[in-house]
Amino acid sequence: MFGRVEFWIAVLAATLVGWVVAARVRRDSRTIRDLSLRFSALEEHQRWRSLTIRNGGSIGQLARRVESVILAFEAQIRRLESDREQLRVVLGGMTEGVIAIDNRRRLLFANAGADRFFGLDESAVGRFLPELIRSPQIQQAIESTLSGPEIHKGEVSMVGRDGPRSLTRTLAVHGSPLPGDPPAGAVFVFHDVTELRRLERMRQDFVANVSHELKTPLASIKAYTETLLDWALHDEQVNVRFLHRIEEQAERLNQLILDLLSLARLDSGDGTFDHSPLGLHESILSCLETHRGRTESKGLELQIDVDGLDPRTLVMADEEAVRQILDNLIDNAIKYTPEGGWVRVGATSTASQITIEVADSGIGIPRDDLPRVFERFYRVDKARSRELGGTGLGLAIVKHLVQSIGGQIVVNSRVGEGTRFTVQLPRHQPSA
Repeated sequence: MFGRVEFWIAVLAATLVGWVVAARVRRDSRTIRDLSLRFSALEEHQRWRSLTIRNGGSIGQLARRVESVILAFEAQIRRLESDREQLRVVLGGMTEGVIAIDNRRRLLFANAGADRFFGLDESAVGRFLPELIRSPQIQQAIESTLSGPEIHKGEVSMVGRDGPRSLTRTLAVHGSPLPGDPPAGAVFVFHDVTELRRLERMRQDFVANVSHELKTPLASIKAYTETLLDWALHDEQVNVRFLHRIEEQAERLNQLILDLLSLARLDSGDGTFDHSPLGLHESILSCLETHRGRTESKGLELQIDVDGLDPRTLVMADEEAVRQILDNLIDNAIKYTPEGGWVRVGATSTASQITIEVADSGIGIPRDDLPRVFERFYRVDKARSRELGGTGLGLAIVKHLVQSIGGQIVVNSRVGEGTRFTVQLPRHQPSA
């Protein structure tokens, strides 16, 4: 009897032990399963609730440590994703083009600026960059950057992507190799400096032209003065003529300086013009009267046609600015029209704009020169222009003044048949 009791006690103890072991195994299995799900969520970049680990054994301790590592790792991933998103926004908002490549010359990244310059979008990532951008200058910049630790700086010329008539653009390139020996890749930043280089050339040309224009009258004044001092001062047949030449060159020099000052004020936006509602009818007639004597002395017919301009029509402009525009255009028409020709000034108005035309029957302008007549110091016939006292700045000033009023000016001409300048100004609409 006693042996049977011991047997059942042993069976019961074994059952209890088995039950305890099975419960612990199930608890450890759940903990391991939860950790497995946790790792799966982490791999798929999904948010997962923190585990509630009630296992107090070695498996539980291991699970707690793994859970703490996962939580720290997730926090680090979130920070990296936030930094990456900020970097993507910053690079996307840059006007410069940014390109990153690996050491095999394959594209890793290109921002929106690079897409504008080279047509690189997300589908280009992973492709060979020399196949995407076929430019020997850019290939040279890539090889120079990847060949050593030094930063590469230079400029490349690229034809625009706006069609066959696209202008060639100048891009400044700054290449930085990525860490490594040899470099693991490189990052290139492209900046469009086309307008900057154009302005630099304009400045250089302007300085050269100003120097030449100032030197010419000064050389004449110096030569006449030296001649007078040497022997012609007391020669009554020569001294007066030389003094008149000095006066002419001094006046030319003075006019050149005045025109340069006018251009400087217009360029800086620091002009003295005060635009206000102005009636053009009286301004045009008044300006024409000041030139009537010159046209009559040269034997020119002055034609006036302002019947199409309502005297009540107003334009938002300064009277002095309008006078400068008309004076320059009419003065040019008189200068370059031979004796016996005509000069015509007309004006019309519509509901939205006012049109002023100054035409002549003069020598005309060749077709190739028409696009450049508003450039500073540009002359169609340099010798004839200087002979007539022109500075080469009048039409440049006219264009600036017309644009400051909000209008536009165009020119049409044929050699031997005359020239017509058309100024269109916005009509001032008085408020109710």
